[in-house]
Amino acid sequence: MRHYFNLHGAQCPIKVHLVGCGGTGSHLATRLVQLNTTLLALGHPGIEVSMYDPDLVSEANVGRQLFYNQDIGLPKVTVLVTRINQCTGFRWEGVPVAYPAPHSRTPDIVITAVDSAKARIKIGKALKKNRKQIYWLDCGNMKRSGQVVFGLCGLVKQPKGQQKKAVNRLPTVLDLYPELAKSRTGDDQGPSCSLAEAIQQQDLYINAFMALEASEMLWKAFRYGYLEYSVAYINLEPRNTGILPIDPKVWRRFGYQYGRRCKKS
Repeated sequence: MRHYFNLHGAQCPIKVHLVGCGGTGSHLATRLVQLNTTLLALGHPGIEVSMYDPDLVSEANVGRQLFYNQDIGLPKVTVLVTRINQCTGFRWEGVPVAYPAPHSRTPDIVITAVDSAKARIKIGKALKKNRKQIYWLDCGNMKRSGQVVFGLCGLVKQPKGQQKKAVNRLPTVLDLYPELAKSRTGDDQGPSCSLAEAIQQQDLYINAFMALEASEMLWKAFRYGYLEYSVAYINLEPRNTGILPIDPKVWRRFGYQYGRRCKKS
């Protein structure tokens, strides 16, 4: 089955919120630059990105994340957005606060690269309260593995004649993994004091692989106008990748019943 992406033929730039600019987020920022550049070249209005992260660059971030020694002590979002805008001429926005931020514009797509269940739960609740159909692309990883989940809060009307072969909603990360909502401590391992310590928590290239899978999903949606899978799994040891097809029967195995609206928390 498929989900037809309603932003494929957009007439105005798509508003994207990138939440978390650390390991996966910093790599995703550069992938979004590639995506926007290519979309503009193909005649699409492109994307407008706002990045959210309250953290400063630390010594432990240099090497595994896309930061350098001269960035230490500066806000991560300021470093990334300034670098991108200076090199591309874009007017992307950096907001050095936790998400969701007060008075922030409602996005079309939220991409989360956060390191705790608590943050996902907070973001999920905020998205469900919004009446607009918002795509939620979540990236979560452990030391050598992770998953990317492309979900949707709300319903997107599918093309005529495709209703039997298409779904109008995609389960979010909280729909497929409801145990996250029951977590009291989350999965945040806390800040590292050095690069060597950080590598003990997350392997050197896992975040780059996560960013690649997430951006590939976005590219397929924008380029072809539909998705045939909404979840990707990455494992570096043993090395393999896998996908979860868009199929309500498969989702049922996770306890998610397709056809029900977002649960209200």
